[in-house]
Amino acid sequence: MPFVRRDAQGRIASVHREQDSPDLQYLPPNNPEVMSFLAPGNERRGELQRSDFEMIRAYEDLTDILITKRIVVLTDFPPAAQEKLLRRKKMRSSLSPIAEALAPPEDEQGLP
Repeated sequence: MPFVRRDAQGRIASVHREQDSPDLQYLPPNNPEVMSFLAPGNERRGELQRSDFEMIRAYEDLTDILITKRIVVLTDFPPAAQEKLLRRKKMRSSLSPIAEALAPPEDEQGLP
């Protein structure tokens, strides 16, 4: 670790733990390019983190749908995952009144 994939300009585009593709190049972890790519202020890393947060929300919504439709049951998940799902659901429901208070009135949302 790490193996890197470069973009067309030769910059690191992604970092991988394993060489799962022949186009990945090994670089030592303390390589300046690797350290720069993984730095908290790296713009691409920020984009990736935002994307992760969006995907987490999508997975959360998907899980809710599957449970609501009884395709899966909460107890199908490991206990640690059950605890996280329940805690997250409780946090979101506690914020629901706040979100409703901040939403524009129905007549301003373009609804008939």
